[in-house]
Amino acid sequence: MKRSSGASFFGVAILALSLSGCFGPVTRPVADFVWCPDGSSGELDYWFTSTSTTVPNHWIESLRWEFDDGSPPLETAWDAHHRFDEERIYHVTLTVRDDRGVSGTVTKEVPIVMAAFVHPGWQLTLGWPARVTGIVQNRLDERLDVVVVKAKFYDADGVRLSDGTVEITDLELGEKVEFSIDAVEYSTRIFHATVAIDSFYSECPHGWPVFGGDETDR
Repeated sequence: MKRSSGASFFGVAILALSLSGCFGPVTRPVADFVWCPDGSSGELDYWFTSTSTTVPNHWIESLRWEFDDGSPPLETAWDAHHRFDEERIYHVTLTVRDDRGVSGTVTKEVPIVMAAFVHPGWQLTLGWPARVTGIVQNRLDERLDVVVVKAKFYDADGVRLSDGTVEITDLELGEKVEFSIDAVEYSTRIFHATVAIDSFYSECPHGWPVFGGDETDR
């Protein structure tokens, strides 16, 4: 017996409704991150912490960081540490994938600067002691708890003869502080010096891993 066209149409409609229920819009993870300078070595080192979230009862499984400086992408479990070569604005991209295999991406403009900055007008005074004086400034958006400035003293041939450091505490945003550093060892051969940030420490916020759902699910 020949099936009616009306019955065929009804069957196709039921199938379409069924498929639409199974394959509806996918809710992607929300990729996000915060950053903070790592001043432990006095370089342009930064920590990046994911604050990404996904749907309830699921979790972020992998992260891929791209730093816009020609370096290869970095795969991590959560935090990432990266050293930049120069101060400028970088477009940092984070792509996250959750346990369902669904991904989400975000790109942010990240201004990379040396948070503790020694002004170039510092001066060397020879004699006893040989002394460097200058100004250090906080260029971070947070307070710097500790800044260590280091001077190295050399003879005319470039041989290092002595060192010296000074520790400066509690620098507020934009604050400038005068410093002086004496050479630890005395030498009449000291001819010139270099000055740089040895390390600094801040209280800028870090994010923490966040899973889907309410606070009770985390």
